[in-house]
Amino acid sequence: MYILKISCIVIGIILTLLDINAYVRQRLSDEIGLLIGSFSTFLIIMGIILHFCMDGDLVITLLIICFCFLLLIIFSLCTAVSVLIMKNRELAMQVSLLNQENERIIHETGIMASIDEK
Repeated sequence: MYILKISCIVIGIILTLLDINAYVRQRLSDEIGLLIGSFSTFLIIMGIILHFCMDGDLVITLLIICFCFLLLIIFSLCTAVSVLIMKNRELAMQVSLLNQENERIIHETGIMASIDEK
């Protein structure tokens, strides 16, 4: 049971630090960062609450430790997805600017005027 308490608190603190680091470096979107931050806070609170419960089982301890490592894997996937979402938004803005510049060049060269006359 002692391992369970310590692992929940340590994984919660590590996840909070990773979340803050990824958010500051703009590798996480706001929504995902808030979700992971609140869940890491839940893990820390769960570890503190488990301090007051003295009866434990080895199987439950192992399951919660495996769950915490699974949570770290999910965190890495969330950062990858957030980076891709931000790159997608940036590319959409660049495409819009390129389309706008293309329209301006077409109007300046008079290509549209010759097509309208036909």
